[in-house]
Amino acid sequence: MQLTKRQQKLRALESSRNSAKKSNPTSYVNQAPFRYAERNFKSRSPPPDMTEVFDFANMDGNADVIKKRIVEVKLKSDLRGLCSLFGDSEETWRDQWDRAYVIKGVPGLVVIPNPFSPPAQRHLVRRCLRVHARHPNLSNLDTHYNMPLQGLWELVEREWRGNLKESDKDYFVSLKNIDTGGENGDSVYDEEEKDYPRQPDISSSPSLNDSQHATTPTLKLDPLPSPTVPVLSPRQLIRKLRWITLGYQYHWATKTYHLNRRVAFPEDVGDIATAVVKAVEGVGLDEEGWRNDYAGDDFRPQAGVINYYQLRDALMGHVDQSELNMQAPLVSVSLGHDCIYLMGGPTRDTKPVALRLRSGDIVVMTGESRTCFHGVPRILENTLPGHLAPEYWTHAETSEQVPDDDWRIFGEYISEARINLNVRQVFDREVGM
Repeated sequence: MQLTKRQQKLRALESSRNSAKKSNPTSYVNQAPFRYAERNFKSRSPPPDMTEVFDFANMDGNADVIKKRIVEVKLKSDLRGLCSLFGDSEETWRDQWDRAYVIKGVPGLVVIPNPFSPPAQRHLVRRCLRVHARHPNLSNLDTHYNMPLQGLWELVEREWRGNLKESDKDYFVSLKNIDTGGENGDSVYDEEEKDYPRQPDISSSPSLNDSQHATTPTLKLDPLPSPTVPVLSPRQLIRKLRWITLGYQYHWATKTYHLNRRVAFPEDVGDIATAVVKAVEGVGLDEEGWRNDYAGDDFRPQAGVINYYQLRDALMGHVDQSELNMQAPLVSVSLGHDCIYLMGGPTRDTKPVALRLRSGDIVVMTGESRTCFHGVPRILENTLPGHLAPEYWTHAETSEQVPDDDWRIFGEYISEARINLNVRQVFDREVGM
């Protein structure tokens, strides 16, 4: 929609005021460095300052001060050799299979630039939407809606193909009844109960800066369904999906795992994460005295979260420290649009580094970085790679020419989204087996 002259003037005035505020140090005098960085990248008017962003896909475009902090390291193993889900090993892959990066001053963080082939990325996007986003895995939508056992995506596909109409009885996903069940309006349950409530709903993952681990005994409160949640069509409701949990189900409000709620961890996701942990074994930076010594053979993928970001979404700074085993690496895979990823220190008082993560990039948090604040303040619009477009076979950057009608609907979704898949080990090897 075209703006009127008055609207254009108001927007320019707002941008000018925001720029002045942003350039004035006293505006944020009491603000922690991590929070200041979040504000910078969340800003749309004026646009954020990107001069100190690490971009591993465009080394020459990095500022000199950034280039000096990037150190190329060698992976122990070929990911595509360890796991077929990364794709075929074409000629170009043989020149880059062992390439990864660490950053001076950020001990424990390892970045692997996209090791997935284009077909492998599309396969993983399909799995995250069609297979993993359904029961028994729980999502943020389960608190408010009676989610269909076959998954919401099945309804989305039927609606998209014209096989599901508003007049059909299963077109709308029904809302849950509000039943307090407790004296104070909250459902109270204990870990020993077998009939446990659904996963609680939050708008974003909380800050995990108090140390609570998976084995902490606690009563847990399950929030009630909201009376203001709307009834939406499948294609509208899928845009409200924010996360699903894999393996050990997570209780967001108490920042602990449900010991009696463990579903089978997806084999494909587990194989990818295990291969990554094996590949980063021994990676480190000798000059700063750190090395990842966690044995890949000891890694067990036991819990995970798939985050579904829309283009205006953000994940504020937090620490993942609910696992009893904090020595095991945390593996995070990006799919879809680029994002800005912040990695800080043990408190928000540490100035974070900002990374530009592209589709397929993998971040591995090992050692000291496992207890550091991190977050995603910005999804970068219009950065979807051509091989994920709804009609990727028409793009000049891809050599694939065969139409893929099944992909079109997935391409439409990811053209306005980013998916992040992260995996962790909850217990020590002996306990978790």
